[in-house]
Amino acid sequence: MIRPFGVRRRLLAAGSLTVLTALAGGLPSAALAQGAYPDKPITIVVPFSPGSATDTSARIIAEKLGPRLNVPVVIENKPGASGTIGSSFVARAQPDGYTLILTSSSTHSATPALFRKLPFDPTGDFTHVVRIATIPMMLVVREDAPYKSLQELVKATQAKPLNYAYGSPTSQIAGATFNTVAGAAANGVPYKSQPPAVTDLLGGHVDYLFADLSVVTSFMQAGKLRGLAYTGHERAKEFPNVPTLAELGYQKFDLVVWVGVAVPAKTPDAIAQKLNQEVTAILREPDVLQRFESLGMQVSPNTLAEHQAFAQSQRQVWTQRAVDAKIEPQ
Repeated sequence: MIRPFGVRRRLLAAGSLTVLTALAGGLPSAALAQGAYPDKPITIVVPFSPGSATDTSARIIAEKLGPRLNVPVVIENKPGASGTIGSSFVARAQPDGYTLILTSSSTHSATPALFRKLPFDPTGDFTHVVRIATIPMMLVVREDAPYKSLQELVKATQAKPLNYAYGSPTSQIAGATFNTVAGAAANGVPYKSQPPAVTDLLGGHVDYLFADLSVVTSFMQAGKLRGLAYTGHERAKEFPNVPTLAELGYQKFDLVVWVGVAVPAKTPDAIAQKLNQEVTAILREPDVLQRFESLGMQVSPNTLAEHQAFAQSQRQVWTQRAVDAKIEPQ
């Protein structure tokens, strides 16, 4: 049908106005973002070295997320300064959904308690998208260590201060908290991440270590490290002979670390919601559940709103634990 010229002109003008309105942000940004995203590779920044719990989590998620979104998902390790280098990088990245970060209780809960001044705001500079898992910690010693129980270890520290390694803000606060609740006398020895701390423990340079279970599982299974206590509410399925700290009388020690996904603040809500839905779906796949559980990680996804609130509350909890342990911010 041929329309009168005046009608056609009005229709063209209306179409042009619609395009201009969309470009100006007049149409819902969620619809625009969801329609175009993603159309290029996505980078997941891991602020710790390969082998850490965050790195392991990132690789499991990336392997599944790429095919679901039909774009490559690349892991980029940016370790250093207790995770602040990688975190600062993502905080300054474009909020377009193409730069993600594997967050944790280390970088976004404990770190604020350990540094007087951070180059990023752990909650204000990020949209916390989804929690991946919680990770109880294991207190481990070498298999040939003379300490056969936690009580023996504590008694040894009181006779002569021992050295415990820590390779993350969470393991630092865990070690200091344990000193407080158990009356242990031990010196903390810092490492850039947990894997090199494990290496020095195996080499006899330090005496014990609080580590994410995922980091020490293979060494315990190989008979190189022995667990003396577990920070979970229940014993680890893989190591049922290791008692929890609560069983041993240390009910006040209930530190459990977590890992999640975040994007820079101001990332469109539609993109954050899409990422939440995709990662949650991945975490429900039986093989993914099995892989995380084999590493001692308890899968626990939540909604976007829930994870935002969780990240804020955990920041407060870890800060208070650091204060209670009399850790002075640097």
